Formats: sequence, C-alpha cells, structure tokens
Amino acid sequence: MISYVWSVEKVVVAEGNVVTHVYWRCEAEGFACAGIRELVRNDNFTAYDKLTEQQVLGWCFEPQTVTWINVEGNEQSVIKLLKDEGEAQVAEQISRIKNEPTLPWAQITA
Repeated sequence: MISYVWSVEKVVVAEGNVVTHVYWRCEAEGFACAGIRELVRNDNFTAYDKLTEQQVLGWCFEPQTVTWINVEGNEQSVIKLLKDEGEAQVAEQISRIKNEPTLPWAQITA
C-alpha cells in the first residue's frame, strides 16, 4: 500500500484574510504531483491565524463541480475529487517506473 503525504506549499490570501487559492503537493515514494485549488468562500469562516494545514487540505479535498459548455452548446459538469486524482497521478508515476523493462546490467534510478 502506498503512503501518500499531502502538504500545503502556500496560500493566496485576499482582503479580509480569506484564503482564495491553495498550492498543494502530494508525494509518495520519491514521486510527486502538485497543483492549485481555488476555494469558494462559504459560511464556515476560520480566522487566518487559526488555520491548520489539515483544515486547509480538507477544503481542498471537498468535491468540486466543474461545469462547461460543450461544442453542441449544452452544459456539462463533472465532480472532481482532488485527493483521488492527486493520489492516482502519483500512483501512475510509481507504477510506470516499477513496470519499466529492465536490462540485467543497467540500474534504474528514480
């Protein structure tokens, strides 16, 4: 089983000390992916100086609905789960390296 480590690299703070964007990182076994999550303000406000990394990551892990207009002019949407997607990206990197064909005389480094 892969053990993932999630972290917040930085946050963007707007007027009123409201976090609007989170730069996150997911790592495991020497591999990583990173990105930015835009947050939507809700009624659950926590003062900036009282925030914890786990709370901010929790906001990032909340389901996000992404909506767009397709080529036929119809609205479509999908629910994205950042935690699942980030861990899947790292797992794919790990799998790709572990499943590469190897030569008996060559050493692969990650």
